[in-house]
Amino acid sequence: MAPVPPPPPYRLQCIVHRESTSGIIIHDEQILGTSEAAAVADAKARFAHLLAGRSGSAALRDAAGRVVWSARPDTPPGAGAPRAAASGADAPDPGPP
Repeated sequence: MAPVPPPPPYRLQCIVHRESTSGIIIHDEQILGTSEAAAVADAKARFAHLLAGRSGSAALRDAAGRVVWSARPDTPPGAGAPRAAASGADAPDPGPP
């Protein structure tokens, strides 16, 4: 009987904002998942751990380099790096002049 090949690797690539000289952490690691759904679940959990209340973004890529999941959560008020200002239709109404 032939050995079962390992699951295809996925790449989790993250940028996490932090208060330091460089200002960011760039993180890249392999995620092994038995399916795309399992890899996405693992990536979500790992990204949440890496964020630890800070802002950042992440992308999970399959073996062909396609993005299968991405996230860019906002920073909770008072934690980590400041929030980016909203722009366009998402900008808050400044009120009367």
